Amino acid sequence: MTVLDMNAAELPAEGRALYEIMAARRKVKGEGFGGPYLALLNHPELARRVEELGFFLKFEGSLPRTIYQFIVLSIARATGAGFEWHDHIAHARAAGLPEAVIDSIGTDRAADLPKPYALAHAILGKTTTWQVVPDDLQAQAVAEWGRQGLIEIVVLSGFYQMFAAINQGFDIRPPS
Repeated sequence: MTVLDMNAAELPAEGRALYEIMAARRKVKGEGFGGPYLALLNHPELARRVEELGFFLKFEGSLPRTIYQFIVLSIARATGAGFEWHDHIAHARAAGLPEAVIDSIGTDRAADLPKPYALAHAILGKTTTWQVVPDDLQAQAVAEWGRQGLIEIVVLSGFYQMFAAINQGFDIRPPS
């Protein structure tokens, strides 16, 4: 159990006010809000800054939604972050991520991945093991998604690895 306030209604006033703003902003995009952010809202300024990056990557980044969701699910699988898997599986389907690709991620069958998911998976194989992404993979990613897309893949990998640490550090689990 955590010593943090994990119920939005019980957060200190500054955290509650920020929660309302962030939740409303996500609702406009058709998204729910909570999970690891409830832990972060115990430190409102940190939560605000993390949300700014997360919102940008999720809603304003250059990557196609299917690739974004592929990355989130892949990092959730690689880190054992059950909350992120549960939270993003419906979003991945809504974005059009093929069910066979979702199944490949969930069962760790990378050999079954079609292009361009196999390329993203190869990059994540490096970022999740803290290795340099080789030049040939970088060049392929730039050809597929541009320089900004390549950078976003690496940043998303780190962002969701950070969220895995938050989820596991504060025992944030999927709803039962």
